[in-house]
Amino acid sequence: MTDESTSDEILMAAYQAGSEQAFRTLHDRHAGSVYGFLARRVGDPAIADDLYQEAFLRVHRARATWDPERPFRPWLFGIVHHLLADHLRGRGRSPERPDADAVERASSTGEAGPGRAAAPPDPEQAAARRESTEALDRALRAMPEEEATVLVLARVEGLPYEEIGPILGRSPAAAKQLAYRALKRLRAELAATGHGETS
Repeated sequence: MTDESTSDEILMAAYQAGSEQAFRTLHDRHAGSVYGFLARRVGDPAIADDLYQEAFLRVHRARATWDPERPFRPWLFGIVHHLLADHLRGRGRSPERPDADAVERASSTGEAGPGRAAAPPDPEQAAARRESTEALDRALRAMPEEEATVLVLARVEGLPYEEIGPILGRSPAAAKQLAYRALKRLRAELAATGHGETS
């Protein structure tokens, strides 16, 4: 029931029926992506950890509202997106970045995250990555909320526009157009600060 081949949708249906193991499997499967998304968007590992925990608490509370006819991952990131929007409205849009190394480790691969340690890179490589990550994160935090979110979901998390559209309340085509505009804005901002284009 809970091996790697079991779909998210089957697991979520099992969780709706009362299987705690199904929830643990879903959590383990998506924890890195959710935490990485939040860490990149808020710029503070401690806040990202709080939001990450709240996100899965909201999944638990909203489990009865999930529609088995729809994919699980857009529903999950819809919850995370709304949680992030609530946080940004309440706290302002430009948080300080107290620990760039921690955020880079958390958001780069999904292997680092709550309770996970990442192997330290060599100092020269770490400094170059930190500078690049800081420039990218500053540019993302300066962008309109939906533009930054669509970029992180599409370019970092790898979600298709068919999944991103419902998260943002847009059609897939509108989400793709938003991402195109956002990427142009991000590239211009990075070029203006001497960091070239992002891939």
